[in-house]
Amino acid sequence: MKNKTLSVIMTNYNYGHYIGEALEAIFSQSFPPTELILVDDSSTDNSLEIINAFSQKHPNLKLIKNQKNMGALYSVNLALDQASSDYVYAAASDDKILPGFFEKSMDLLQQYPQAGLCCSDLILQRDSGNIENKLHLKDSPAYFPPKEVLQIFLKDALSPIISNTVIMKRAALLEAGKFRPELWWATDLFVNSVVAFRYGFCYIPQMLTVQRMHSKQLGGQSNKKKNLSLEHKVIANLIECAKKPEYHDVLPCFRKTAGFSEFPWEVLKVVVSNIKYWDFLSFKLISFGWSRRYQMNGVL
Repeated sequence: MKNKTLSVIMTNYNYGHYIGEALEAIFSQSFPPTELILVDDSSTDNSLEIINAFSQKHPNLKLIKNQKNMGALYSVNLALDQASSDYVYAAASDDKILPGFFEKSMDLLQQYPQAGLCCSDLILQRDSGNIENKLHLKDSPAYFPPKEVLQIFLKDALSPIISNTVIMKRAALLEAGKFRPELWWATDLFVNSVVAFRYGFCYIPQMLTVQRMHSKQLGGQSNKKKNLSLEHKVIANLIECAKKPEYHDVLPCFRKTAGFSEFPWEVLKVVVSNIKYWDFLSFKLISFGWSRRYQMNGVL
């Protein structure tokens, strides 16, 4: 069997204080990517100086410079359009990956070529200290076929797939519509779910990436808490998107799981408030929504 190839795509906007560490972690991997396509979104800090230094040492780093700030989702799709490998990893310029991440993920995907993606556990890095985020889906590396994926998604309020850890089959990502701008911070949640429902996914029970938690992130939880009206808009857009004809095959899965936000009470409010969303009411949504509401109110 021919060994599969990997493209890394990355966007950057004024993350000069992080991007050097992110790039060093990528180029130090035991499984080297075929290419790293980096779109700089018109940074005004020292990002380009750092990127250019890496490009001199690594000719497979392809830099694209936006002439004006276009936003993260425009930029990541621009990078994706330039990718040519079998699999894609969307790296964040403010995060980093750990040794062995590419090799272990690609080995498992090579073993299960039917899988749409591979994910793992990760470390959340906060100012107050690191948190180990373990999914506990399996004790050893495994593949979950589509018929098992739905049951996994039903066990929690949100998708169990952590975007920071996802290496995805490029053809499946393109088929899923790439990263849809109207979904804002939830675009990766949506595409991960679509691909997992269609093709199943691989899982490695090891912490192989580090995600920094800070206020500038597009999907930072604190930002969403401050602007629940925008969170409601994102949830409504997710529902509208799931109902599009191109997703008819996975629509039943979305209706049963309704994993559109880490705030299931807000999902429940959006669904109940619009009669055309009532077909997304499910036992899972109602039970998780009400339990999380009581938790927020200090009842549980």
